[in-house]
This record gives sequence, structure tokens and C-alpha cells, in this order.
Amino acid sequence: MLESIRKHSKLMQIVLFVLIFPSFVLFGIQGYSSFEGNADVAAKVGGQKITMQQLDAANREEIARLQSMLGSAVDIKQLDTPEQKLRTLNGLIRQILLQLEARREHLAVTDAQVQQAILQIPQIAALRKPDGSFDVQAYRSLIAAQGMNTAQFEAQVREQLILQQVLGGLTGSVIDSKALAEAAAKAAAQQREVRLALFKPADYTAQVQVTPQQVESFYEDNKAKFQKPAQVDIQYVVLSANTLADQIQVTPEQIKAYYDANLAKFSTPAERRASHILITVPSDATPSQQEAAKAKAEAIAKQVEANPSDFAALARKDSQDPGSAEKGGDLGYFTADAMVKPFADAVFGMKKIGDIVGPIKTQFGYHIIELTGIKPGSQQPFDAAKPGIEKLMRQEAAQKQLAADVETFTNAVYEHPDSFKTVENKLKLKVQTANNVTRTPQPQAPGSTDPLSSKAFLDALFAENSLRNKHNIQAVQIAPNVWASGRVLSYSPAQTLPLAEVENQAKQMLVEQRAAELARSAGEQALKSPTTLKFGAPITLDQTQPSPDVPAAVVAKAFGLGTDKLPTLAGVDLGAGGYAVLQLDKVTEGKAPPVLVNAAAGAEQQLLTQGIMDAYIEALKKRFGVEIFYKPNAEGTTAAG
Repeated sequence: MLESIRKHSKLMQIVLFVLIFPSFVLFGIQGYSSFEGNADVAAKVGGQKITMQQLDAANREEIARLQSMLGSAVDIKQLDTPEQKLRTLNGLIRQILLQLEARREHLAVTDAQVQQAILQIPQIAALRKPDGSFDVQAYRSLIAAQGMNTAQFEAQVREQLILQQVLGGLTGSVIDSKALAEAAAKAAAQQREVRLALFKPADYTAQVQVTPQQVESFYEDNKAKFQKPAQVDIQYVVLSANTLADQIQVTPEQIKAYYDANLAKFSTPAERRASHILITVPSDATPSQQEAAKAKAEAIAKQVEANPSDFAALARKDSQDPGSAEKGGDLGYFTADAMVKPFADAVFGMKKIGDIVGPIKTQFGYHIIELTGIKPGSQQPFDAAKPGIEKLMRQEAAQKQLAADVETFTNAVYEHPDSFKTVENKLKLKVQTANNVTRTPQPQAPGSTDPLSSKAFLDALFAENSLRNKHNIQAVQIAPNVWASGRVLSYSPAQTLPLAEVENQAKQMLVEQRAAELARSAGEQALKSPTTLKFGAPITLDQTQPSPDVPAAVVAKAFGLGTDKLPTLAGVDLGAGGYAVLQLDKVTEGKAPPVLVNAAAGAEQQLLTQGIMDAYIEALKKRFGVEIFYKPNAEGTTAAG
């Protein structure tokens, strides 16, 4: 109970905010105002326009965030879709609606609240000096490295806090649905036994015969599949904090001074292990209820004092902490700051393993506590900490230097558009080249900051004026603390490859398509004549532990079938993978473990929260009025919707 309450006290507020806003919430729609001009309109919200240029800019930010989060596991083409752009537009609409509602309610945030929120950001909290003062210059450098000044950043934090006020009233509307969670967890723990008959395209390939005319016809109908994308040869330069850090010198004396001033950072706090028996006291308990709980705790304490070896058994029998009772009251190892103060003081005040104290009163009730383990704290020696301190000091110095260098970099690539000589000489940056670059970002290794993996960088390179004039593109922030500029040296437009070059590829694609059609037809026919089916060995399917050998579509179909009459048959179209006929033979009800029930409860809570928020947003749409002109199926048009 102690651990659960500590971890989840603010969960719903956080979940609720994350559900509403994509990454551009801090940037704000105002952050894209420089793109307005006479642009086509994507939507109107309460009379406020969202232009296509604003939408494109916000969508690039969102795709970059998703790509950074998902890494190379997902193809950028899967993210850069009209449907994704519509999701981004809906996010912008929600943001503006909440801003309008905040103004209608005259909500405000004080400067002190903004300051407090900013100081809770770990990267900014770390800027406090050893004497407790705040490093203002380092703060300005950190914000400048993100492409903003402090006034812009603080205004955006203020807006976020105001929007949280708008949302605050909704958190109380979320209901607890333990019964639904338990039912969902039980269903998720269910197992189903099936047998499969697979109809694989490879088994039908030999039956497929295609003529040159059919191949040519397939090629003509699918020219988009045989496109050679537009390509450019480029020069580019990159300015990054990591590069600057490598150039910065830190003396041994500076490293030692940092270590001495920050000893706490290089120490491991003491840990203790304890077991407890908790008798809870409700927050609204009457005096008589409090006295009854205290008397019960004192009675248990006397039993423990008489027979210390019975502590675990008494915890299982009498403790009202569901998280630890079944473990004999064991709470595991923890640091002093992980528990409420009266509890921590009692545990860390005991002298030796086996000591027992209590009852100890906390906000949760009365505890009888046994000390079961001690791990003393330790101090990392200077020599061991030295490499890490040097790296940290280099990074901090680089952050400060970067703020000034970003301005120099941005101005140099803009003021001298035909060459990178100026920026190369001023900042000692290496001018690099890349050939046959396409508009599709390259897969990015973890921690990589290659401009060729940045959609924003590539979009700027392939912009019409960049291709036409072959000037330096404006500096683009491709990652935190990383900026880049590039210029096109030569350009090859997209072209459809001639049939002669891709004839074998086209033939193979056509054969595979026809083979998949034959497999599907054979499977559908077999489903109509079950006696002809040849099933494999029984397979037990479990939704919590997917089998890599069973297609996801088969698992979904198996768990979607009714169980009134078994066995039952169903067909599954696997697309290019052919066809499957499954026979559901057996259903085993599972016992949902507590962790699964808790996970289901969290999911149910999120769904309920999202449902409430959706209804709230719909009400705001009616209040302020929303018109959406962007159509995913007509990219580039603005037909009224």
C-alpha cells in the first residue's frame, strides 16, 4: 500500500494530460505563426485559422517525435501519411479549443507557479549551484539550445499550466471499475487450443504461368511500384553540443572541486529491508475508530514481542496492507526517502537486524515493524568518479557555448548561401558530402544524430527553392542540441524505371500475387468442405504471450470466435501470406494474476478518461464552432468539409 500510493498519487493527472496533447503542445499553434502568409486553411476553430503550413510544420514535429520514440523499428513511410496529418490536425484543434475555454473561464497562472513548475524539470533543477543559487546563464543556454528564448519558454509553460487547470475538473469524473478490470484480466488470461490448416502461396507458385503481355500489363497498372525516387547530391554541416564537448578542456583541479562540492551525487544512500503489519485508519475515522485500530495494533505488537518468530504468520493473518501481507509483511529494500517520515525514522533508527518497533502511527494507520536487512551507504572514490565528472563538465560547458554558436551558425548559413566556407572557418566545422540522397529518412541507430535521418532536414533540402537555387537551407534543429544545414549540389528528379530494367521484378511480383490468390481460393473452398482439411498439431494460444509462429490475424480470429459449440471452424485471409483455416477445439479459463488485474484496471481507467475527454472536446466544438477543410483522401486540397 505504501509503495502503491507513493508511485501513483498523480497518475491520473499525468495520463489525462498525455492523452490530450501530442508533442507540439509546448510549441503551441502560435509557434507556427511564421508560416501563415496567404496559405490555404486546414481548419477554423472559433474563428481562429489553422493554415496548411501550420499543420505541415506541426505534423513534421509530431512525426519526428514518433520516429525518435519508435526508432528504426518503424518505417518513416508508415508515419508520414495523410491519416497521421489528420491526427495532428485534431490535436491542434483540441489545443485551441482548450485555450479558448481557458480564456472564457478567465483562468490565470502566477509567476511563482510558473517558476515552481520550471524548477521541477530535472534538467533545469540540476542547474542549481552547490551554494543553492541558480545558474541563470546556464538556464538561458539550455533554453536557447532548444531554439527558444527564456520568455518564449516561460510563456509556453504558463500556457501548459493554464490548460492543466481546464483539465483539472475532469479528473474527478473518472470512476474506478474494478469489476470490469477483473473481467478484462480474466479474458486476457484465457487460453484457446486450435489446429491450423495453412494454404501458403509458395505451395501454389509452380501452378502460376504468366505471359510477357501479362507482365507488361501488371507493370503499366503498377508503375508507382517501379519508381526511382528523386535524388540529390549534397554538402552539409552539423553543429552539436557533443562536438563542442570534445573540444573543451577541463583541468584536474576543476574536476576535484566539482567532486568536493557535490559529494552527495557520488554516494549510494543506505538501504534497509523491513517487514510490517499494518492496521489501517481511514482518513475520516472517528475518535473511537482510531482508538480501536490503535488497540488492535498494540495487541498484535504484544503477540510479536512474545513470539518474534511469528511475525510473518501474524502479518499474513492480520496485516491490512494487501501488497505485503501475503509476503509475510516483507517490503523489500528501500531508502529513507522512499517512505513516509515516521515510518522511515523508525526503520532507520533501529540498531540491528531482528529489532521490532511499534505501533508507529503514519497517515496510513498503525505499523508494527521488523528490521530484516541492512545495506550501508557508500561513497564513490574520486578516481572512479573522475571520468564521469569530466564528461559532465564538458557537456555543461558545451551547452553554454552552443547558445552563442547556434546564432553564429544560423546567420552564417543564411548570409552566405552559396558556400559553407564562412561557417567552416568561424566554428571549425567539417563540411561533409553525401550522394544519392532521397527524401526518405535513413534508419537511425540509437543515439545517432545523422541529418539524413531527419525528415525536417530532408524536407528543407527537397523544397522547390532549395532544388532550384541550390542555396544553403536555413539551419534545422534535427535533435536536442544538434543543428544542421545543407545545400544541393545536383538533383535527379523521380522517374519510372523502364520495363526492361524491372521486368524480372515485375514478373516475380505478379507470380506472388497470383499464387496468393490461388492459396486464398483453395482455403475458402476447403472451408466449405471440412472433411478435406489436413490440420497440424494442436496449438495453445495465449493473448498475454503471443507466439511468433502464429500470425496475429489468426490469434485475433481465434479469440473472437463464439464458444457455445465446439469445435468450430473459421477462415482467415492472410493477404500476401495466403489463407488459414482454424479449428477451435478447447477453451481454458485462466486465473488472472494480480499484476494483470492491475494492468487491466489501468487500461480501463485510461479508456474511461479518454471517453470523458472526448465528450468534453465535443461539447467545446459545439460551443466555439469547428470547421475542418483538410481531407486525408485529397492531400493538398482544401475542399470544405
